[in-house]
Amino acid sequence: MEKILIGVPCFNEEETIAECLDYLINEKSKLDDFEVEILVVNDGSRDSTLEILQKFNDEIIILNSMTNCGLSEVFNTIMNFTSNNDYDYVVIYDADNQYPSYEIPELLRNSIDKKSDIEIGVRNFKKTGHFSKTKNFLQIVGSSIVSKILKLKIKDVTSGFRIYSKRAANSLFSNNSFTYTIETLFQGVSDGLIINSSPIGEVSKTRDSRLFKSNFDYVRKSIAIIIKSVFLYKIRTAFVVLSILFFTPGILLLSRFFLPYFLLGSNPGNIQSLIVGTGYITILFVFLIYLLIRIDSFKKFSELKRSVYKPKHSKT
Repeated sequence: MEKILIGVPCFNEEETIAECLDYLINEKSKLDDFEVEILVVNDGSRDSTLEILQKFNDEIIILNSMTNCGLSEVFNTIMNFTSNNDYDYVVIYDADNQYPSYEIPELLRNSIDKKSDIEIGVRNFKKTGHFSKTKNFLQIVGSSIVSKILKLKIKDVTSGFRIYSKRAANSLFSNNSFTYTIETLFQGVSDGLIINSSPIGEVSKTRDSRLFKSNFDYVRKSIAIIIKSVFLYKIRTAFVVLSILFFTPGILLLSRFFLPYFLLGSNPGNIQSLIVGTGYITILFVFLIYLLIRIDSFKKFSELKRSVYKPKHSKT
């Protein structure tokens, strides 16, 4: 019998956590073909969340932190717990109860049937009435850009409703302080994980997001993660981008000097093009060398950090 963990990141959710757990416990009862446990990671809640969780002691596992560590750290804690306790799959489900819990059995079976390492529950943005038109547009465009970079077809790259396999839990580690959703897709492709998606039912709005203050803040942080992930996990793509930005204009400028020089035997003009073009090429090579050193150092540090990782959340 396969072991399933339902992991719930939780921070100041006193208004929704009891209902969320009631729903999850109900869905757990429907998964009688599996051995299912529910893990709630209380990330330094300052309201009555912990007291409410303790009322469910017989039904759930609680990991707690006195300080708020952030969603990425909670994700790492859940993955670490999954690996150390030999679960076959972990379901990530938000404590604000925005996702349809009744989709868990179907999403899980889809993941198993398709042998997915990451199965993403995809929201229908056209039917997500509580999202503004701007946010819907940003979600659609952002998902399209990330999908093209990764050569996948994912219509919702930021969905937090996901199934991860044991293989994924052993492989993935979030290195940013914002959110794990986008970075782990880049990691997954780099590590050869199988990534699929399934449409889910209507998503509810239970509260405003705590990850960002505005759409601008969301875009800024997301772009930073995408750029960082491209350089870390898609180095060929990064090289192409840098070549377009520096090598192409550098060669064009150099050609203004060298074409007349080789054709006519001399070129007393276009000295400025020679200097600027040389500058472009020099900057490109210096930046590439620096980048390769930094990437190599970062990856070694990340691997070391993951190998000696100690979760900041522990049992109460």
